[in-house]
Amino acid sequence: MPVLEVATDLHCPWSYVCVLRLRRVRDALGLDVALRHRYWPLELVNGRVTAPYLLLAEIAVLAPLEPTAFALREADEWPTTFLPAFELVKAAELQGLRAAEELDAALRRAYFVEHQNLSLRTVLFAIAATVPGLDQAALREAYDSGRTRRVVLEEYEALNRRGIDGIPTVYLPDGQRVLNPGLTVRWVQGLPHVLAEDQTIYERLLRAAAAHPG
Repeated sequence: MPVLEVATDLHCPWSYVCVLRLRRVRDALGLDVALRHRYWPLELVNGRVTAPYLLLAEIAVLAPLEPTAFALREADEWPTTFLPAFELVKAAELQGLRAAEELDAALRRAYFVEHQNLSLRTVLFAIAATVPGLDQAALREAYDSGRTRRVVLEEYEALNRRGIDGIPTVYLPDGQRVLNPGLTVRWVQGLPHVLAEDQTIYERLLRAAAAHPG
């Protein structure tokens, strides 16, 4: 199956929009392309989880572009780490890329729409239980073994060696990489401004991946 690699973080709004659009366009076109998530945890990059005020500023800019993808945040509880969520997706990946992709999508929606705390084990497994076809016992065993923490850290280091300027970054089979596809953004006095939007790029990326069977 053709694969399109995407470097993201689960709590990055730009990554959320990119993944959402890639999945939507792929399904609309009926393309048999799987997304392989390569996580670049911002808490490892920056030494901390992104500050709430910055996330809210980014969401305010992106919500008009994807009105149903975000909801007003009313919860006071913010995750302190996302590493357990990354590890859980990597545990799901042992069941296949599609299984990992569906869990990734469920986690993003749970965070940005339902405002669930992805730091908590109980929350993570409750979300995983909503993913059809996911073997919950196998998922729990892989996660509890601790081996997927190493996978997350190794993939993070591999992305740094490969070359990454930020997220989301899409890696094409021919070696090209595209940062924050479809959106031209300018930061002014600490606030993001979307200067231009090109939604045709998602089809181009997906067709480029489809042309290179795995």
